[in-house]
Amino acid sequence: MKYWIVFLSLICATAQAAGACKTVRIGYSDRERAPYYMGNGGEVPAKPGVLVELMRDAFRAVGCPVELVRLPVARVRLALSSGAVDIAPADTPADDNAGYVIATLAGGDPDNRRALRTAAYVFVRTADHLPADTDPTQYFKNRTLAANQGTVLAQHLKEAGLRIDDGSFSSWNNLDKLLMNRVDGFTLALMSPGALDSYVANRYGKQVTRLDKPARVSYMWLGANRDYYQRNREQVEAVWNWIGSHGSQQVELLTRKYVLLP
Repeated sequence: MKYWIVFLSLICATAQAAGACKTVRIGYSDRERAPYYMGNGGEVPAKPGVLVELMRDAFRAVGCPVELVRLPVARVRLALSSGAVDIAPADTPADDNAGYVIATLAGGDPDNRRALRTAAYVFVRTADHLPADTDPTQYFKNRTLAANQGTVLAQHLKEAGLRIDDGSFSSWNNLDKLLMNRVDGFTLALMSPGALDSYVANRYGKQVTRLDKPARVSYMWLGANRDYYQRNREQVEAVWNWIGSHGSQQVELLTRKYVLLP
């Protein structure tokens, strides 16, 4: 009898916790960014991608159901700021009027420990025989480096003085441009150096090589709409803490899950 009382109490407690958290709308790009976002368009595939699974797992860990919302790249941040979605991958807010917040320290500075580290690795033509330790921040000052359109990365690299072509939304289109000699390299932010390697090898064989040195190192946060955060501060902070404790390890595990086998 005592066992059933305890069992029913646990069920009630779980139900109350789940009921306390309404469905969280998570926004992300409707363009494929293998292995982080898989597939194109508004539909969410059965294997949605490393970052999508990570965000979903983080909220489920604190008892929150999730609705995934795919949006054009340029609309993701606008949707987050306006409240059309509650959570989305985000860079550091430009100011206090950005409409969204990220994990911060007590003094208000960004808390990198509760973010995901990213590095902008560069893919080049194997036929160019570039040394693996080539510094892309120097090499691409007078050569053209492609980056996906609408990304914060493209903006930062332009500001750093690199010659950037960000005319295409698609990683594959940019790699095609590389092999057609229309650009001299392609860069995108990765959470682990080899995350895209199996996809590149599957599509291009040995024609494309990744340089060892990234063009930029940064962090990506789970941004929360400001009003949503104020109403759900405890749950959002718990998710950020989960990212700080488990994020990097989970990214590595999920990345291995998405590796394409030859």
